[in-house]
Amino acid sequence: MVDKLQVYKQALIHLQAASIVTLTDDVEARYVLDNAWTGVVEEAFSAGDWNAFKVSVALEESVTGTAALGWAYVFDYPDDYSRTVAVSNVPDFRSGFREYADEGGYLHSNTNPMFLRYISKTKMTDVDTWPTMFWRYVAVKLAFETVGKLTSGDTLEAKLDKKLDKALRKAKSVDARNENNKVIGTGSWLRARQGGYGYGDGYGRGGTLVGGEISPGEGDV
Repeated sequence: MVDKLQVYKQALIHLQAASIVTLTDDVEARYVLDNAWTGVVEEAFSAGDWNAFKVSVALEESVTGTAALGWAYVFDYPDDYSRTVAVSNVPDFRSGFREYADEGGYLHSNTNPMFLRYISKTKMTDVDTWPTMFWRYVAVKLAFETVGKLTSGDTLEAKLDKKLDKALRKAKSVDARNENNKVIGTGSWLRARQGGYGYGDGYGRGGTLVGGEISPGEGDV
């Protein structure tokens, strides 16, 4: 089980710097890592739709918000909401639903109920729940963000830049192995090949069943 101290120690290894013993060590490295921590973690969470940090819920109709013009219903986001992964009118998120708007801190739709899959802010502070490849990616990112403060080597910064890209790809790859198959929309190239209908399965649901992280409109050219 990882903790914040272990992430710091790994970052310092990447920086080729002296380690620390506790999170209260009175040394420059600890203060620099402290200052960089929040921004680095937020950026790391934004770097992918991490399965370990997703939460799916049925949204509650808001008692304080007012539906925006053109919409019939308004919904509150969960208290620990960070960013949206998917919105749907069905709980299995299989439909390609787009009839909603994010406006004024609420979600608006003409459909009720509504379902939201999102990245939870609570997970940002629960370091002990972070998967191995993710926290190792955070450690490299932490080192890269602080290399200018804690070292004076341009060569090390260039090396960390390469390590950072590799660590992110590896973290995403491992994370994707735990994801079940899902449907993706047909891209423009396949739609042209299919006469412009854009239905990969013949039933209007689009796309091919695949595993792992998908970009909307995959297959576009």
